[in-house]
Amino acid sequence: MHFYPDERVALFVDGSNLYATAKSLGFDIDYKRLLAFFGERARLIRAIYY
Repeated sequence: MHFYPDERVALFVDGSNLYATAKSLGFDIDYKRLLAFFGERARLIRAIYY
């Protein structure tokens, strides 16, 4: 995934679907690491978990 360093990014996580998919695939989501991934690659202006 490629982002420009000055690109503004908002992250919207559909928690129930992400959880169900991760559970069915047999792995856990590290949300801090997910947030850091986007924060290191672009200007993360907002992250919303719903």
